[in-house]
Amino acid sequence: MRLGGERAHAEGSHSSAPLCAGLTEQWRREALGGSAREGGDTNAARRRARSLSESKRLSGQAGEIMQAARKLYETRGVAVTTVKDIAAEAGITRELVYYYFANKRAITEAVLDDYIEDLVESAIVWNESRKFGDTLGSLRKCVAAMRRALYGADGSPRPMARVLEELGVRDAFGVRAVRETVDCIDAHIVTEYAAYHKVEIELVYETFCMLIFGLVGLMKLKPDISDETLMKLVEQTLRLDMVPLDESNRRDNESW
Repeated sequence: MRLGGERAHAEGSHSSAPLCAGLTEQWRREALGGSAREGGDTNAARRRARSLSESKRLSGQAGEIMQAARKLYETRGVAVTTVKDIAAEAGITRELVYYYFANKRAITEAVLDDYIEDLVESAIVWNESRKFGDTLGSLRKCVAAMRRALYGADGSPRPMARVLEELGVRDAFGVRAVRETVDCIDAHIVTEYAAYHKVEIELVYETFCMLIFGLVGLMKLKPDISDETLMKLVEQTLRLDMVPLDESNRRDNESW
């Protein structure tokens, strides 16, 4: 996403207040007004959901610039990082940075988009690792993937958290991240589950949104909570059918 603006804003003082204010409002509007299920249409998410093979990551030179900014934001902070710093980290001229991005705010939005992609891709990778009929195993991998997406091996929050806090977009980021992740789950994973199991809950999309928000909040409240406890909460909330299936169930369903 490119945003217009004067280059002076990209190199100005080290205060990030103007940048934060603009991003906070932009992300609040996107998070609250960009729902894939506008007007309560329960099929909108499926119509607009991405393909599981689709990637929204920036590539090429623009991607390298974004990754350089992401590295600096996570190690030094957003406010003290200038476009000149980003250019040096990427090994290019500042003029080339401006060829791809209008200003620092545009680069920062690209970094936030990349964080969203991290979370959505973690759901896609989990989906690809699932074994047909093994709901328990899939659930265990799901909880582990969610924990890895938010926390490092030592249990500390990933550097992304500090960047979001500095920019003041943590809540709006969380709304958008949940929306895009649930869009993917609802369009693909729920559809496959429903082909072989009875869905025992109503308001499926909304329940997944509530569940993910709740799990993230619970892990913050109780960092030492076990994966087994989280798995039980998911099982109970979604009323999952935990009876294993084998390939004969898949063949019978497809022939029917």
